Amino acid sequence: MLLLFVFMPSLYLFTYIFSRWNEIYVTVFAHPIIGNQYWTEIVRALNLSFRLSLTTVAIDLVIGIPLAYLLGKKDFPGKSLIEDLTILPLVIPTSGFGFATMIAWTASYGLAALLGLRVGVDTVVPLVNIPLIMLIVHVALTFPYIVNTVVGALKDLSASFEIVSSSLGAHPVTTFRKVTFPLILPSILSGSVLAFARSLGETGATMIVSGVSTTASIAIVRWEFENKLAPAAFLGAILVGVSMILIVPIEYALGGTIKGRRIIPLSVESFIVKLEKSIPRKMSWLRDIVSIFFLSIIILMPIAVLLYNTVIYWSCDPYTGRVEGGILYQLFGPSDYYSSIVSSIITSLLVASIATLISALVGVLAVLLMAHSRFGRFIKVLLKVPLVVPTSALGLSMVLLWGPHGIGVVDPGFWLIVLTHVVFSVPVITETGMASYIEGNLPLYESTARTLGAGYYDVAETITLPLVKRGVLAGSLLAFTHSLGETGATFIVMGEHRTISTLVVNMVEALAIPAALFATLILIVTSFVLVVVFKEIY
Repeated sequence: MLLLFVFMPSLYLFTYIFSRWNEIYVTVFAHPIIGNQYWTEIVRALNLSFRLSLTTVAIDLVIGIPLAYLLGKKDFPGKSLIEDLTILPLVIPTSGFGFATMIAWTASYGLAALLGLRVGVDTVVPLVNIPLIMLIVHVALTFPYIVNTVVGALKDLSASFEIVSSSLGAHPVTTFRKVTFPLILPSILSGSVLAFARSLGETGATMIVSGVSTTASIAIVRWEFENKLAPAAFLGAILVGVSMILIVPIEYALGGTIKGRRIIPLSVESFIVKLEKSIPRKMSWLRDIVSIFFLSIIILMPIAVLLYNTVIYWSCDPYTGRVEGGILYQLFGPSDYYSSIVSSIITSLLVASIATLISALVGVLAVLLMAHSRFGRFIKVLLKVPLVVPTSALGLSMVLLWGPHGIGVVDPGFWLIVLTHVVFSVPVITETGMASYIEGNLPLYESTARTLGAGYYDVAETITLPLVKRGVLAGSLLAFTHSLGETGATFIVMGEHRTISTLVVNMVEALAIPAALFATLILIVTSFVLVVVFKEIY
């Protein structure tokens, strides 16, 4: 089932490329009319995507590591809210969050105006030449990968190492640099790889804020809509290949031990230690405040600005006073966006429910397989791939596999959306299921039961499944939330069926901003509530 529902859809683009290589080569590299124009566009899109992803990860590390240290090492009032805001970008509908960020930074009364800045969708960051809003969105959607992996490593780290270092007179900064950082380095690398791959394939929010810029994932969506499958498939295969090259070997290698050696000369080391001792020991509060400030700016403030705009646009346009510019008119007037929103919400709920049920079944079987198979670790690493495969590439792969160009059993529409959402939902459920399996020390209980004569199926039914149930349930809730807000792949496979996240993109493109405000607020509030429920369960 893993092969059919998860691995094959994720990797089918390679099969399509190999089977039609002659056609693809001519189209991309030697077109009789435009020559290698498609290859030029591919290189341009990849160039922007790589610059954007690398810059995003660099900022993620600067923001994420201090925030992870705060959450992993300290208890303080409001910590639960900070944790919720950190998890939220992992499940928030990307199109909705992209719209909220665009409003927050480009509106004349938004964050940019408060900070005295002039920001538009065409404002670029110097040196790296990346659209500023696009960078903000990517940082917001990827830094949780750094935070969550590092927090887990810090909680597992024995405090004795830091206590010994402190007792020997080391400054807290020195202790972190020489003791804590090397021990959590594998988690930092793992989180960085996940963040890079996630940024490389981000589609939904990027479509909202991209302006005239075209990333690789957006190019795939555009070419698929124009029925230019050859360049779309070739570019999609490149993105999937890059994601696999990053994830599989690095995740597998990080399961071992990373051995370090001295790379800083003793004279330089002594200077650094003296410099660190000059830092006041009680300055850690400043680091914590800065971390929370950045979190508020990139996550909380866009949501607050969105809520404020929903209120002021509720009955009319606050600047012109025209009723036609209000949310109520666009929802219930001639445009009748209310019916579209209700219809798309129903579609989203049905898709998310069915996809989650199928994924939970496959996920439970995958947990049992990983727990008892000698290839369990390798399967676990492979299941990272669907989590970071660019969503637009995944959607194209699903169309080529199941649609008229492939097996031909499912046309774009409701059931192809369900099958697509299963691909990325199964890994989410297996992650939390395996975490429960390991934390519950199930191998000990299972081996004890077997020594008492219990069979494999009896052990699975009476011990394993009941004890991993909580993790599977929590993962199912996360998968449901993720499915509810997925945009990039859904755009390609949806046919005539629209989910609420894709409807938001359509409304923004149609300049129905008030209606988009209302729909986005529904999405974000729903996601936040589900995150809180997830924490209560897990």
